[in-house]
Amino acid sequence: SPQPSAAGRASRAAAGNVRRTMKYLMMLPILGLVSIHVVTWFGILPPSYMSFSMSFACVLVFLAGLISAKTYASRSGISLGEKILGSISFKPFLYGLVLAAYFCFNFFYSASTGGNTKIENGKYFAMREPTKEYYEITESEYDERQPHQVRAMTGHPLIFGIVGFVMFCASRSSNKSSKRDAESGAPS
Repeated sequence: SPQPSAAGRASRAAAGNVRRTMKYLMMLPILGLVSIHVVTWFGILPPSYMSFSMSFACVLVFLAGLISAKTYASRSGISLGEKILGSISFKPFLYGLVLAAYFCFNFFYSASTGGNTKIENGKYFAMREPTKEYYEITESEYDERQPHQVRAMTGHPLIFGIVGFVMFCASRSSNKSSKRDAESGAPS
């Protein structure tokens, strides 16, 4: 079998470095939102621009993962979801289950504790849920509710970021194995 040229090996090594760099860059907004979730459990409210920018970046990570999954599907002929579900082991399934449980708990707990608040004419208000009427609260009550609201609002983009990251990594690892199979002459 013919050996790949030095230029071909260098090209594959450079592509591998780009994929690895992309993977690390995609982890940044996910780790940023995880950090925001951790500090808000201790009542610390990060700047809103940080929450918004990390949330937006996680949505971009999801889109990159989606594009990667579509590219994988068009190249291989099977969907990435079929491949992942067909080869999932107990440990990743358990991690996914724990994450799903956390996100469900976090959303319902944070939404119910944080509620819907607003500031109007220098006064603080919270919405009473069944009647949808606002009632006045103190500034300290308002400040207590803010970390819960941030956690409730950043949970969804965090889920999208994690799913996008998993799609991106799975499609890239699948590319490596199919390239190895093609080089060795094994059917993929």
